[in-house]
Amino acid sequence: MNFNLTELIFIAIAYLTALFGTAYITERGWISKRIIYHPVTYVLSLGVFTSVWTFYGTFALAKESGYSFLASYLGASAAFFLAPVILIPILRITRTYQLSSLADLFAFRFRSATAGTLTAIFSLIAILPLISIQIQAVSDSLHILNQDFSSDQIAIGFCTLIALFAILVGARNPSLRYNRTGLIVAMATGSLIKLIAMITIALYALFEVMGGPGGLEQWLLQHPQELAIFDTPLDSDMWRTMLLGFFSAIIVMPHTFHMMFTENTSSNSLHKASWGMPLYLLIMALAVPPILWAGIKLGIADQPAFLILNLGIQLDSNFLTTLAFIGGLTAASGIIIVATISIASMLQNHLILPLMPPLATQRLYSRLLWLRRILIIVMMLCSYLFYSTVGLNYNLHWLGTLAFITFMQFLPGILATLFWPGANRNGFCLGLIAGMGIWISSMLTGLLGGDTLTADAVIMDYDNWHQIAIYALTANIIIFLLTSILTRSSQEEIASASACLHNSLQRPVGPQLNISHSDELVELLSPRLGKTTAKREIDQALHELNLVSGELNAIDLVRLRTHTESRLSALFGPVEASTLLNQQIKTESLGQYRTRDIHLLEAQLETYQTRLSGLAAELDNLRRHHRMTLQRLPLGACSLDEKGQIIFWNEEMEHFTGLQASFVLTRKLLNLPAPWGELLNDFSRQDNNHLLSQHLLINDENCWLSLHKASLADDPESMVILLENETDNQLLVNRLTHNERLASIGRFAAGVAHEIGNPVTGIACLAQNLKYETDDPYILESAEQIVTQTQRITRIVQSLVRFAHSGLNDEQQHLEKINLKELTDEALHLVSMDSRGQSLQLNNNIDSSIHLSGDPQRLMQVFINLINNACDASPDHGSVWLDATRESNSVVITITDEGSGISAEHINKLFEPFFTTKDPGKGTGLGLSLVYNIIEEHYGSINVVSPANKNQNNGTQMVITLPVS
Repeated sequence: MNFNLTELIFIAIAYLTALFGTAYITERGWISKRIIYHPVTYVLSLGVFTSVWTFYGTFALAKESGYSFLASYLGASAAFFLAPVILIPILRITRTYQLSSLADLFAFRFRSATAGTLTAIFSLIAILPLISIQIQAVSDSLHILNQDFSSDQIAIGFCTLIALFAILVGARNPSLRYNRTGLIVAMATGSLIKLIAMITIALYALFEVMGGPGGLEQWLLQHPQELAIFDTPLDSDMWRTMLLGFFSAIIVMPHTFHMMFTENTSSNSLHKASWGMPLYLLIMALAVPPILWAGIKLGIADQPAFLILNLGIQLDSNFLTTLAFIGGLTAASGIIIVATISIASMLQNHLILPLMPPLATQRLYSRLLWLRRILIIVMMLCSYLFYSTVGLNYNLHWLGTLAFITFMQFLPGILATLFWPGANRNGFCLGLIAGMGIWISSMLTGLLGGDTLTADAVIMDYDNWHQIAIYALTANIIIFLLTSILTRSSQEEIASASACLHNSLQRPVGPQLNISHSDELVELLSPRLGKTTAKREIDQALHELNLVSGELNAIDLVRLRTHTESRLSALFGPVEASTLLNQQIKTESLGQYRTRDIHLLEAQLETYQTRLSGLAAELDNLRRHHRMTLQRLPLGACSLDEKGQIIFWNEEMEHFTGLQASFVLTRKLLNLPAPWGELLNDFSRQDNNHLLSQHLLINDENCWLSLHKASLADDPESMVILLENETDNQLLVNRLTHNERLASIGRFAAGVAHEIGNPVTGIACLAQNLKYETDDPYILESAEQIVTQTQRITRIVQSLVRFAHSGLNDEQQHLEKINLKELTDEALHLVSMDSRGQSLQLNNNIDSSIHLSGDPQRLMQVFINLINNACDASPDHGSVWLDATRESNSVVITITDEGSGISAEHINKLFEPFFTTKDPGKGTGLGLSLVYNIIEEHYGSINVVSPANKNQNNGTQMVITLPVS
């Protein structure tokens, strides 16, 4: 079978165009988000791991070594089985600090540009053989389908197409930040195609070639030597090395690292992948034996690397052949595209940018974008050169195994990042150089030196390759350990190690900025980024954190600094980002900014509980209980650290002072707003540990509080301060005292009234007797005036007596018919005797025909209280009006003044006992409560209208509704 040249070119271009089209319509939002973010989509995108080594080369390994071909599937599956321990912690670190590659991760963990540079360079060296076999597989498969193809032409055309696609997918967005949903969906589509191709060909081989499971069993019985291949004893050393190599590779290879951590946004996806990806690999592995046996039966197993392609040709099936070709093209293109994007990012951040002068320009993003594009092209050029000079001399599975095993040298760094805080940059760099040096000098230099393997050669021609790999890894680990133990880690490394440890909390790393305004951060970044770009980065960070540009408190500044570093890390790498934020500034030591970090750690612990177990969970429960106890104390509590900075401010302090914890934390007491700053700071410096019944005027209201303090350490600055609000108690004491005085005055007034009554009665009698003793008109007129005035005195005395004896209980109440006009006149007359009442105009507009049924003495007390309140609220020479309206079964009485009115928040509290808006000594807060109770006893109601005059927005009107007589 010889495919037409035009057909093959069309198939290849159509497939790559469809792949790009999938990515394009995904990013345009034409595909449902439910599909894009579905865990199955993410699991399939990780199928980029199954390159042509799996799709083509695994058949050669299975034919020669039996079950050895399972090493790649089992090693990769083991990594996913350990996802909660290894993969998810790495995802947490990369997501938190915006790390886009393995070089970024190591540069961040060891706070070393050298670590990032070495990782980038060695990753490039390790990935070139792997990319080379992808190019070789596509070239050879096209050559098998059409011998008119030139291998060089095929390779150049394929590399050009892939470079173009990688640029369109990975270097089209000027922001250069990741999560490209288009790439995820495109890779998922490719993995699905590979799976469908492998399953379809396997089923065809099983049922059409072998005659079904029964036919396969019969054939194996007739050809026991073919089954014996899988009974070949495994070389335990080689088997373990391959398992470890593939276990490491799935974690650290650029393309798999990129898809698992850089493009992923959810740990839930990795949880699903922990069983989904092993299932995917299992299905791929199960398809290998039936296809291999079908090829042996058809006599086409002499070239096992392309067995899956030759099967369709032998069966003269265009469908199977095309499907195998597209599957191989998918396997090759997927890994090259993702690996090229990832390597270009590493080289840009860790090799090119550190050597370039500052890019302080408004076109920063554009220049970085073009730099990324150029690096992708250079990467593809290097891959082609390696393929043309070295790759053509070796078979697929040998180069593939060599590449996978090379990545094993990064495993110590990954394990140290997650589990060993004592590791440092010196140990990592020297260990990596030693391990890679041994491996490269022993194996890769043999490739470059022309120690070629023919197309029929197998991996066993290098019998000691697995031993060299283990020696190199051992040297790496030993040097890593010894150097880390013998040399000291920097403070930044210690902080980064803490942030990267498995089950650790997110926390800021590196020194904190000594700034207080977001614009200062813009100025700090401007020399390197340019004013416009720096402002754009800071504004975007503020928006993502829901902060406002301007003065920020210490905790928000820590959050802004950390988030800005994470954003810059996605552009320049973590080391360059850290350098940008720490250039030419004063920094604080690690111990000095822990006070700020503790609040961030506390917040994270609230959502971290489910990840704790055992003693750690019990201790966290105890911490939560103690913290909740302090938060819910009915006393205000705040604590200071050794620098005098506030590190705790409970809910009662927030409620009483009106200052939120987020505002006061990390501030010193003196920096708090008045009156709290001066009060608390002065008290903290006093020798006396108690300050009782301190009077304050807060929001024009009188408050009393007591302060207590206790030292927390030998340092005098470290202490806890308790604030006890005694306002309610003090007001209650004042009101009860004042009420007792009033009661005493009432009793005194009643006694005086009785005493006055006797002489007044005598005066009245003498005045009345004068008319019997003289006819002098002048004396008689004077006598009449004396009688009138004594009657007035008698009326006043009777009013005082009734008022003093009011407050009778229900059994003592005397209900009678009352003339409302006469009752209110008497109340006004009594109020008018006060100096305040004499300065006002008291108007009684009530009709004399209105009568009520009630206790006159208690109703008198109601009107006196209300009229007195109206007088107190009215301005000098103001007016108070009493009006009444007769309704069917009730009378509506209004008492209106011209005062300033009552605020809305006070209206609902007016009738509560002891509530008053008057100064202490001028009101008890009991009058309106008593009024309310008396009116309820008379089956009435009372309401407040304020302001009474809507036009002038002043005055208060008390509205009383009572039943008619």
